[in-house]
Amino acid sequence: MNEYSYKTIHSLKHAKNRKSSNKFVIEGKRLVKSALDYNINIGPVFCSDNFLKENKAWVEKHIKKNIVIKTIEKKTFLKISNTKSPQGILTICDIPKQNPVRLTINKWIYLDKISDPGNVGTLIRSCAWFGIRNIALSPNCADPYNPKSVRAAMGAHFVVTLNINIDLRIFKKTHKIIAAELKGENASNYAWPNKCVLVLGNEAHGISNQNIDCIEDFIFINKLGSGNSLNVSTAGSILMYLLMKN
Repeated sequence: MNEYSYKTIHSLKHAKNRKSSNKFVIEGKRLVKSALDYNINIGPVFCSDNFLKENKAWVEKHIKKNIVIKTIEKKTFLKISNTKSPQGILTICDIPKQNPVRLTINKWIYLDKISDPGNVGTLIRSCAWFGIRNIALSPNCADPYNPKSVRAAMGAHFVVTLNINIDLRIFKKTHKIIAAELKGENASNYAWPNKCVLVLGNEAHGISNQNIDCIEDFIFINKLGSGNSLNVSTAGSILMYLLMKN
């Protein structure tokens, strides 16, 4: 493994370097397999020597012959890995070029300053599960290509479209804008419009001040037991199910 490759992978732990290079790292057999299954353009596949010894059949089955495999000593792999107990395989993917928001798309999820990258990744994964392919993220939202987001999404990055640093107001003329809050109408009884944006707010502060005036309807998930609130990724997943089953 040459020094340039080491520096490149290590630098992609930081958002500014992911942004400037338009690249991010994926780790583990499941994520690498997902990238290969969806024909994502990936860089060399870096494997620890131990991984190659223990997963020879897996490598032969899933990694095509035209893809370069670089072997790394286990101690070196630990230095560049973003996980505490890495499986021993990673690669670099291109961040897709961002196109203008397509207002002809009926259903959108909008993440409003969600601060935890793990929650962002889980919500991306839920969007993929429920067939929601278009996600907009507000300015100052956690980076969806953060290693924690990528791990939590479990390959969902490869099937959704992410629009980053989007002003919610662009949807006002074309979509009904709905927010999850601890007030408003019970989500179970809500009549979802055909064209809408579901806004999920910050874990601690809810909908941001600059976006509150854009909201037309507020909905909540009825509490049947105890507790003060739901995690945003849990609440978002429930609301996505209700949105898409109508």
